[in-house]
Amino acid sequence: MVSKGAFYGAVVVLVALLLFTSSAALIYYNQYQQKASQNESYVSELDSALSRYRELATAYNSSLTDYNRTLSQLATAVANLNTTTPAYGNASAALASLWASYEKLADFGGRRALVYEVRMMVDFGNGTRRWYNDSSVQPGWSGYVATLVLLDGRLQAAWYPAGYFGPDTPGEHFVSGVDGVSQTATESWFVWQFGSGGWAQLPTGADGMEVVNGTTFAWTLCGYDQNFNPTCTP
Repeated sequence: MVSKGAFYGAVVVLVALLLFTSSAALIYYNQYQQKASQNESYVSELDSALSRYRELATAYNSSLTDYNRTLSQLATAVANLNTTTPAYGNASAALASLWASYEKLADFGGRRALVYEVRMMVDFGNGTRRWYNDSSVQPGWSGYVATLVLLDGRLQAAWYPAGYFGPDTPGEHFVSGVDGVSQTATESWFVWQFGSGGWAQLPTGADGMEVVNGTTFAWTLCGYDQNFNPTCTP
């Protein structure tokens, strides 16, 4: 038979355990509430950050589109400006610089689909050849504008307006110097494009060359016959 003292002692122990358990539960509950509150705060901050990111991404894509449009307009201006005007020199320098900046932005934003990959070779006629591989241009550029940009403006040319060489002839540039090397009394620069049949001289000049994704073209400095046909190939 359990004595009253032992019984009351057991009751006291049980009450103490109940109070301890209740206190521990209360502490854990308070900690849970704090963590839940913190999580809600983190979720709210994440939602806010995602919203700001979407706004920035939209603004970034819009800026790239505007940048692309500006480059197109500038390239069109360069392709049609008289090379002797001050505006031509300024526009050429600006185009090369802006394109270099645009390439970095396009890479960062995953917008490489907006550019064409091309390859250009410059043959100086003395055994020296310089390749411009893994280069990119903007869709819609002519071979002349592409050359101007890839050479960072190091291109000498004279502008002949539409109709100069006869009715219905377009305006075009006669290139007399490429990458710092000028033509001579017996040698001139010729432009070529590589296709399924190999290298072929362009009959229209660089202005009439349509640059597409994967285009490979070349400039050669060499002699020519009485009909101004080049005596060399790339």
